[in-house]
Amino acid sequence: MIRKFSPSARCRTVAILLISFAAHLTACQSTDPQMTSTAVYEEARAGLERQLATATVARARMQTTLDHAATRVGQAEEAGRFLRSNLISLGTDSAFIEDNLRQLQDVATQSPPTAAAPALSAPAAGDASPTMTPRTVITPPIVTPAPTAVELGPRLENVVMASGVDSFDCAIDANPAFSPRSRAIYVVGRAFNIPAGATISSSWQHAGAEVVHFSFHREHEINDSCIWFYIDQTDTPFTAGSWSVEIRVDGVSLASPVAFQIVSN
Repeated sequence: MIRKFSPSARCRTVAILLISFAAHLTACQSTDPQMTSTAVYEEARAGLERQLATATVARARMQTTLDHAATRVGQAEEAGRFLRSNLISLGTDSAFIEDNLRQLQDVATQSPPTAAAPALSAPAAGDASPTMTPRTVITPPIVTPAPTAVELGPRLENVVMASGVDSFDCAIDANPAFSPRSRAIYVVGRAFNIPAGATISSSWQHAGAEVVHFSFHREHEINDSCIWFYIDQTDTPFTAGSWSVEIRVDGVSLASPVAFQIVSN
């Protein structure tokens, strides 16, 4: 037997189906509070990790900058000690050096700030000319003086006393004082414009009297290269006291005599 639904029964059935579908749809669209908290936590943790990574990179860059600055400071201090030793070996009074260093530090700390250039004010309405007329600054040309006869002739620069020389014949240190047990004593300088065929000599003096003299004949020109002489215990005893050495080319002194000391312990 075929059962037929009445119109009212069909309406009730459709209504029940619609209500069930709506309830199921609402349940699917509901948000789980635990899942929402987990997502927020993961996002916050990812943000924190990004911040930490950025901070680590910035810290590494700052450390690199500090290391570079410390290296430059060390190099500057080493250069200052080298210059001081050279000045003392040339006979400069240490008190004079300290006084000039203090004056330079005072000037550096007391220099007033550079005043900013005044700005041009804008012209008033209806006024075609500015309130301040700009000035044209003319910079005079830099004239390089012609080299003097001394600069063109033979000369010796950066003369120092040392305990040895390197593979370029230049000083490995600057040492104005030695002991009676020193192995050797070197005088080193950078020579310019020494012609081929010149005779280069050194005169070593103790207490104002010459004790050792060396010379050699140069076959080739010397220009911007180090030259040196030395004495050891076989040449003369290293007697404590004041010493000096002078380097000459063809009998003409290339620089002032370099003073040094031999100090007994």
